[in-house]
Amino acid sequence: MTAPGVLIVDDEIKLCRNIALKLRREGYATYEAYDGKAAIRKLQQHAIRVMILDFMLTDMTGLDVLKKVKELSPQTKVYMLTAYGNVENAVLAMKWGASDYLNKPFDLKQLAEIVEDAYRSMDDNSGEVVFKSPKMQAVRGILDRINTTNAPVLLYGESGAGKTTLARWIHNRSGRKEQPFLYVNCGSMPEGMLERELFGASGKAVAADGGTLFLDEIGSLTPLNQAHLYCLLKDGSFLATDTQERVSVNVRMITSTGRPIKQLVKEGRFRDDLYYLLNLVELELPSLRERKEDIPLLAEQKLAQLNAKYGKPLTISDELMRILIDMPWQGNISELMNLIERMHLLKMNGAIDVEDMPSSLAGLSARTIEELQLEGKLYDVLEEVEGRMIVDALGKTGGNQSRAAELLGISRNALIYKMKRIER
Repeated sequence: MTAPGVLIVDDEIKLCRNIALKLRREGYATYEAYDGKAAIRKLQQHAIRVMILDFMLTDMTGLDVLKKVKELSPQTKVYMLTAYGNVENAVLAMKWGASDYLNKPFDLKQLAEIVEDAYRSMDDNSGEVVFKSPKMQAVRGILDRINTTNAPVLLYGESGAGKTTLARWIHNRSGRKEQPFLYVNCGSMPEGMLERELFGASGKAVAADGGTLFLDEIGSLTPLNQAHLYCLLKDGSFLATDTQERVSVNVRMITSTGRPIKQLVKEGRFRDDLYYLLNLVELELPSLRERKEDIPLLAEQKLAQLNAKYGKPLTISDELMRILIDMPWQGNISELMNLIERMHLLKMNGAIDVEDMPSSLAGLSARTIEELQLEGKLYDVLEEVEGRMIVDALGKTGGNQSRAAELLGISRNALIYKMKRIER
């Protein structure tokens, strides 16, 4: 079975290959197609998790391909590329099942971030929020009281805690569920690019009209973009940065941050008037360490998804489940989902058990670095600490090796070498 990967569909062969090369360097399996018929064949031959689809192809339109994709592989996330900045067509594509769109020309790094976010949103869980912990019950209770309103929601919590999944859950249970849900990572683009992406005449604020706009890492917004967002929230309109025309939109705003915005306000890095507009409903998502009761539910949910996807009848042993509950989970739900998928891919039948865990995790399941026994040979102790840091970095980045290497301050090649050494 080929690895689940990304299919790039574009009749500009050089662009198609450049995108594929960039994504391969980020650690993704990639496939290429230069027309619509070839794209459909590749979809039938390979497990395609994400598709980057050009709007105009030589033999058929991107919309025609999109319709076929949703028939053959409805779980595949499709991102449309367009050189025409046509908001009407982009919105139509999203009504037919596309996850988002991107205007040409675009930055390859930005595209890689979009693919990473797509993988992370699928790995967090299926879009259904499962829980039984008291802290998540309290979050759900608040959301149940506001799900018929258009109130802005501000989510904060650690990386991998499930903020994106919860934002989609809020949208899917609102009166806007049939309209677009658009995601923008505010920390992934320079100020000017983000300004165009959000507040251009064909930007995401316009494309999300009638639906929900989810802004991740809201605390990284520059003063300029904070001013644009303030106008949008206060007046329901903004001045398009490229046409200088006043644009009115009706969007429900959900934002998220890794640290409380109130602290940024105190530091003078975030507008207090904007904060008061955003935090009408402010919710803290607990870390997975604070909701251990939910670990069996999340693990079983992920296992069921993978069993359905790959046609396997796997289960999780009681002993392994006890270890999963006791693990520190610095990377939260993303780290848990990544570990379950890694073990599932290598197991063909029966129950996933303790011996199926990566060797770098064996024996470290419930131990933090502080609990390591600082005795014996120095090399052995350092190697154990190094292994723990690598696992944590991979968990925090959803398994993305390039991002994990950045967190660790080493090159991606060095990380791969160390991972192979640990596996031995």
